[in-house]
Amino acid sequence: MSQPSYAPLRAGAAADIHDASTSSPETLTVSTVAAAAVGAVGHHLLKVEGYSRLKRMHGGTGSSYIKSGEFTAGGHAWRIQCYLNGEHEEEAGHVSLYVFPAVAPAGIVHAEFEVELLHHHGAAAPWPFRGRVRAVRFRAGRKWGYPKFIAVKDLERRFLRDDCFGIRCSVTVVEERAAAEEDVTAEDMDRVGVVCPCKDGSCQFKHERPAETLWEKIALICRFICGEASS
Repeated sequence: MSQPSYAPLRAGAAADIHDASTSSPETLTVSTVAAAAVGAVGHHLLKVEGYSRLKRMHGGTGSSYIKSGEFTAGGHAWRIQCYLNGEHEEEAGHVSLYVFPAVAPAGIVHAEFEVELLHHHGAAAPWPFRGRVRAVRFRAGRKWGYPKFIAVKDLERRFLRDDCFGIRCSVTVVEERAAAEEDVTAEDMDRVGVVCPCKDGSCQFKHERPAETLWEKIALICRFICGEASS
């Protein structure tokens, strides 16, 4: 790439800078990339009944777990997975709680989910006995959740009633969507620092404003010099 060259301004050129800036319209185009929810949000209630027996059956650390039935969200099937005494040795004494695809997806599925313990009257428990995970990547064999969702002693003392407790889960599948070029709005112009002269809110693609920053003024001088040289 060749180095830029500069030439001295002709007499009176500096006085023409403002006029040149207002006569050089700027072009702004807009496109949008957004994370949008796919399909309906999936809601599921896992009722755990006969907790004492299930604890004896699945209470060994990492030995086995209980899981919910399938429920659908965003065109995919999901399950809740619950280890009643932790999935690993370091999580012993805690309930490990996860969400995973019931059917292995062909590729990556992005989803966010919320899990929460329910009080006996049906109301959700406050933090820290509820958790929300934002837009994570699920794939075949991958699960997300909380290795230490709640201590077993807290579960049995605060949420167990008639040897039962409940877990509510909501899953939202999201995907990235890119929109085609859109009409420019006054808000778009303001975000990039371009003064919008439109009065009715229907902006045009070309707007004018004077050079404001040092680099804009330098660029304007360069354009002016190049214009003079080409003429």
